[in-house]
Order: sequence, then structure tokens, then C-alpha cells
Amino acid sequence: KAIISIEQKGYSQNSTMPIGTGPYKFVEYIKGQKIVLQKNDKYSTIADRKPTVDKIEFAIMTDENAKLMALKSGSLDIAGVTPTNASALGSGFDIVKGPQNMVQVFALNNKVKPLNNLKVRQAICYAIDKDEIIDTVVDGDGKKVESFLSPSMAAYYNNNIKAYSTDIAKAKTLLKEAGYANGFDLTVKVPSNYQTHVDTAQVIKSQLAKIGINVKIELIEWAQWLDGVYGKREYQATIIGHSGKLDPQDFLNRFSTTYAKNYFNFSNPDYDALITKGATTADQSKRSEIYKQCQQMLVDQAASVFIQDPYILYAENKRVSGLKIYPVTFLNLCDLTVK
Repeated sequence: KAIISIEQKGYSQNSTMPIGTGPYKFVEYIKGQKIVLQKNDKYSTIADRKPTVDKIEFAIMTDENAKLMALKSGSLDIAGVTPTNASALGSGFDIVKGPQNMVQVFALNNKVKPLNNLKVRQAICYAIDKDEIIDTVVDGDGKKVESFLSPSMAAYYNNNIKAYSTDIAKAKTLLKEAGYANGFDLTVKVPSNYQTHVDTAQVIKSQLAKIGINVKIELIEWAQWLDGVYGKREYQATIIGHSGKLDPQDFLNRFSTTYAKNYFNFSNPDYDALITKGATTADQSKRSEIYKQCQQMLVDQAASVFIQDPYILYAENKRVSGLKIYPVTFLNLCDLTVK
């Protein structure tokens, strides 16, 4: 089905005064400061879809400490928070949290030495302790994953994957068989603006040291990551999070040989055939089984290390209620009520 947007002919102010048909009407946007919305009383005749909050203001803030202070002062009612700041808020707030349909991945460039060796990649998988990462980095607020899909994609997630358990002895044996008994140097490029990934890199550095892999963490700007890692594939390993989609094809297709942004450099003809079959299969149960096979294949080939779906945490002032976590980047304002 085609989705067609309706727009007034000749209208040229969508960037400053957008026209819409949603539960809220646009009022004001001040770049770098705020967006203001007003309730649309004509939105719906269905009771549970009608907005109840008259006015909503989105404050544009990037500093975590500033958000914490704004919550405590009452100038913010809802904000995304770090685990540390969530615990610092006290009893005046509810913490709403849950999986966000994201996969944090320790991405391995499958075409560079020594990561082009399957046994080396498998050794890395055996050396990684995902539970330690989750407990240390996000204070336990994460869901361990064994594939490039989040368990929040329940219809497609493979709950029966034969995965890697942490086994240092097995990892050392595989490295020796691959010709790297004394380990090797590995540079991990991490975008410096994502503290979760930076902290994860520190834990992984400690874990891989146990099997002789000497990790050098290189912090880079986001623009550098997009250009050098994601675009040009000039890296050995990196840590990043991929936001999930509602269709698994959009996620798992990233490992297909012909995908333009397959920065993993993973290439497997059997996988390509499966992912193509999944895209052309109409029966949803058969489609689900195909994608589950894809997930197992990525694990068997140690395409990368799939770590966790880190929980998203919102602090909600107790005078507000109804905030829900959805498996997409979406906030339903009609869920909210204010005392």
C-alpha cells in the first residue's frame, strides 16, 4: 500500500511551521533550545487516542548533569537518564525502563588480518563475557542477545541459538590453531560521544587480555566513525549500537554481501541466499524460520560479537503517568496524563 502525504499546494514553510494531522499541533521551534506542541482537540473521537495534556514542551538538552538538575528542579517532568542519574533522583520519580530494540555489537572487520580467520573470530567470541559487560557498564539494565536481533522482536528472534559461552581455555586453543598462540594487537575504534560504548571497550580490553589480545582503544569523533568505519571500512574492530526495525529484513540484510553499508565485510553465499529468500517469502511463519537460520549462521561464522539490547531509561515525575516503552524510537504523547 502506498502512503501519501497531503500538503497544501505551494506551501513552503514545513521546516518552520509544519502542517500535520496528529494528536498535537506545532506551536514553536527554537533551534537548539525547544519544541512546543499544543493539544489538537479535533484529533480523534476514540477516547484512548485523544491527548489529555494541553501543552508539551521538548527541551533540547545533551548534558546529562543539566538534565538531572532540571528534573530535580521541576523544570523537566520526563527525561532519558543514565543508570547513575536514575539512582540519584530519589523518591519523587518513577523510572520507566525496558529493551529499546537495539543491538550493541562488537563489530569485527571480517576482511582484515587476523580477523579474516574464522578461528580468531570464534576465539574472541569465547573470550567475551557479556554478563560482565551488562553488569559493569549498564548496571544490569540490559538484555543479553545472541544475534543481530533484539529479543523484543519476539516473532523472529531465535531463542534456541547455539551460542558461545565464556571459555578462556577454548579461546586460547583456537588462537593457537589459527597461528596466534601469543595473541596479537587489535585496535578498536569507538565513537567518543557514546559513553556506553566507550565503557564497554574498557571491559572488552580487559577480557581479551586474558587470551593475549592487546587491545588499543582509539576514541574518534562521530563524523570520523561514519566516514572511516561505516563508510570506508577502515578499521579492525569497533563498538556501536544499531537501532532495530520492525521488519527483520532491514536489520539482518546488513550482513548481505551486496549491502552498501556492510561495514562488517561479512560475505557468505549461503547467507545471501537465505536473506534473499526471506525477503521474497510471504508466509510469516516460514519467513520467521528463515531469519532464525540467518541468525544462527551469523553466530556460527562469528561474524561479530552481539552483546546486548541496553535498556532505555526514562525518569518520570510522579505527577505524570502513562509513559510506555515501544520497540521503536517513538513516544506516544496520548499515553500521558498529568495529575
